[in-house]
Formats: sequence, C-alpha cells, structure tokens
Amino acid sequence: TILKLIANLINPTSGKIFFREKDIMKIDPLIYRRSVSYCFQQPSLFGEKVADNLSFPYEIRKQAVDRKRLLQLLHEVSLEADYLDKDITSLSGGEKQRIALIRNLIFLPKVLLLDEVTTGLDEDNKAIVHQLIERVHQQGVTIIQVTHDQDEITTAQNIIRIKKGGILE
Repeated sequence: TILKLIANLINPTSGKIFFREKDIMKIDPLIYRRSVSYCFQQPSLFGEKVADNLSFPYEIRKQAVDRKRLLQLLHEVSLEADYLDKDITSLSGGEKQRIALIRNLIFLPKVLLLDEVTTGLDEDNKAIVHQLIERVHQQGVTIIQVTHDQDEITTAQNIIRIKKGGILE
C-alpha cells in the first residue's frame, strides 16, 4: 500500500505525500511517473515479445529505441541479445522479473519503488537482481524496497519496520 501511495497509483485517505517539496497530487501523473518508477512483485509483461516491453518506454516518450542501451541492460542482468526476440510466454519467472526491472530502468528514475521483486526467484536470479539494484543506487537513484525477506535488507541504509499499519522502528 505504501508503495502504491508513493507511486500515485492510489490516493491517500488522509495526509499528503511530497516529492521535491510538491504534493504529488498536484503533479501531472505522466511527469511524476517518469521520476518515480514502480516495479511490481508479479511482473506484468505485455505484447508478444520481450522487445515489445523494452521499446514501450521509448514509444511513450516518442523517441527512437536505443538498441545499444537495451543490449547493455540485458547484459547487466545476464540475458543475451536474442532475448529481444523471445516470446514472453516462454520466459521463466526470473527472466520476466529481470525484463520488468529493465523496463523500469531504461530511463533512470529519481526513485525506484521495488515491491518484493525477488520473491520466488532462485538464489542466482536474486543475486543478479541485487547487483543491478546496487548499480542503479550507485548512479544516484533512491531505492525504496518492500520485503519480508531479512536477507534482502543487508545493504539497506535505512530500515523501517511496519506492523499492522504502524511503524515499529
């Protein structure tokens, strides 16, 4: 719920959320979502091919696809160039999650919201995703990650524990 509120996917019933000193309810959602990107627990891919998903951020910006950038990102998550032509129905859960994450990172956001993005992934895929998240963080992107996995928070700078809607620590 917190991530959906921050992503402006749902409206708060009380209080306000500010981004760069502005109430997010007063920021054009299209502009806001270019700065704050949400990666869901269950990756949602569309179209038929991986390329359909990775070209979408360019299409909504009315820009030509930067194939070199796509290949670089695929390489960063241990996927080969031929993945662009793969049917999304043939991908494993780990591959789908990595494609969804790449889609969120083609244009680096200011804030990346991660909702249990490694749930259900094997250890190798978790390590790949963690390495990418760390590289993105090193580029100045703020990462807000929700997880129930204690191993996920070992590199966190700040941890907020929430239980039954209240902050524990």
